[in-house]
Amino acid sequence: MKKLTMLLLTGLLVLPLATGCGSKKQSYGGDSTYSSLKSAFLGDHVYFDFDRYEIRADGAAIIQAKAAFLQQYPNIRTEIQGHCDERGTEVYNMALGDRRAKATYNYITSLGIAGNRLSTVSYGKERPLDPAHNEAAWARNRRAQFVVISE
Repeated sequence: MKKLTMLLLTGLLVLPLATGCGSKKQSYGGDSTYSSLKSAFLGDHVYFDFDRYEIRADGAAIIQAKAAFLQQYPNIRTEIQGHCDERGTEVYNMALGDRRAKATYNYITSLGIAGNRLSTVSYGKERPLDPAHNEAAWARNRRAQFVVISE
C-alpha cells in the first residue's frame, strides 16, 4: 500500500510537467494568425515631425494597435528603438532618438502594457530606413520602431 501511495503521489507531481502545465513558456511560433499579426506589429512604425518627439495622431493609432497585439500575446517582450534623420549632430540625434523611444514607451504603458515587457534604445541617425538625402527619406527615418526581443 505504501508503494502504491508513493507511485500515485509521484504521478501527481510529474503529470502536470509532462502535459505542459507548470512553468513552461507559451510559444506562438506555429500560429499562422500570430505570424501575420507579428508582421504587422513589426512593420508599422511611429513617425515624428522634424525636431519633435511628441506622439502624433497617426502614431497614437499605431501604438494603440501595438498595445492590442501585446495584450493578446502576454509573453512577448519588445524593444522600442528611437531613430532620427541625418540632419543634426550625432549627440543631438542620440538624445532626440531617446526622447522619441521614451515618448512611445510612455504612451504604450499608459494603455496598460507593463513597463517590464519593454525596453528603449536610441540609434540616432545610425540606422536609416531610407538612405536618400531628401525630405521623403528624412520623414521615413524619423521614427520609433518596435522589435520583438523574446516570445
